[in-house]
Amino acid sequence: AAGIADGTLHATSDVAAAVAASDVSIICVGTPCDADGALNLEYVEAVSGQIRDALGDKPTHRIVFRSTMLPGSTRRLAEKYFQNRIDDGRVDVFFFPEFLRQGAAVKDYLEPSLSVLGAYNEGQGIDGIEALFPPETEHVDLETAELLKYSCNAFHAAKVAFANEIGRVGKRLGIDSRRVMDLLCRDTRLNIAPSYLRPGNPFGGSCLPKDVSALTVLAASLGVTVPTLGSLLPSNRAHLDHLRALVGSDPSTEIAIVGLAFKHDTDDLRGSALLTLAADLLRAGHPVRIFDPYLKADALIGASRVLVEQQLPSLGELMRPTVEETLGERGIVLASNRCVPVDTLAPHLKAGHRLIDVTGWSELAGLPRYEGICW
Repeated sequence: AAGIADGTLHATSDVAAAVAASDVSIICVGTPCDADGALNLEYVEAVSGQIRDALGDKPTHRIVFRSTMLPGSTRRLAEKYFQNRIDDGRVDVFFFPEFLRQGAAVKDYLEPSLSVLGAYNEGQGIDGIEALFPPETEHVDLETAELLKYSCNAFHAAKVAFANEIGRVGKRLGIDSRRVMDLLCRDTRLNIAPSYLRPGNPFGGSCLPKDVSALTVLAASLGVTVPTLGSLLPSNRAHLDHLRALVGSDPSTEIAIVGLAFKHDTDDLRGSALLTLAADLLRAGHPVRIFDPYLKADALIGASRVLVEQQLPSLGELMRPTVEETLGERGIVLASNRCVPVDTLAPHLKAGHRLIDVTGWSELAGLPRYEGICW
């Protein structure tokens, strides 16, 4: 808002004008997976070509790739689109992996937990654009920065899958696996950090599923056996199957889903396990009702809209405006994310309800007929 007010921030669809009026082009378009799981760079290719064509005779320009790409991608793109300008010193190319969380992106950018910059040429300077990068930024080559991003996301995916597998074992044995993970995470010397090490929802979102997929496809193409990485997506699907089994097979069971997006405070349906589950339950004949105040079916854009059209085109008809209408009088309530206060949810839980906590929402534990997905 401040940038718009003082005239320092504006948007345009004129690529030539944008490049001419700027010192740096930051490329952060999507890098989805193809049907076979391989990385798709068509959007990065397209915008790289647009920037190349817009540069014309401009004397200098910096290009910073932020889109997640497999090692070697940035160098190949740089050489394909900008080689002549790199050789004569008119263009510098960097890869600056992003570690921003939805809902906290600005704070994460200003106060990063990790900042790494990959450069096309060793020792490449950042004079004039230092403000883009925190002082503690580590400087590496392009490929190191690219692999770091995938390593982080694969590790996050591994932590989620690991915690969920322990959770399923714990549930079968009558052990609260949240307590197990809490104790495991107290070892900050060997177990690193507690992030993601919490049994609950299958992992989803726009990064972990596609990046694990792309990395395993790359390993296969290199002839490298990666059984742990290769197990992550099947493990995640098994965890969704586990949740499906908790619901049961009686098609007359009514299903109320509280929170459809993969993460609370967003309307992002990319990788949403509950979107997939809702579609499956609907096909099986279950009456399904959905409440998510951050989600407006008719306002979805991009990949989320495509997913809904493919998996759950009747989403708008299934959504309800209030918790009371969503829960009804009976059935299973799947609490997927914290999109409503507990004191708003609790009064509408009736004797005919069974509450399944999918995310480890601790305030729900004292409510009647409560059950956790892994505890």
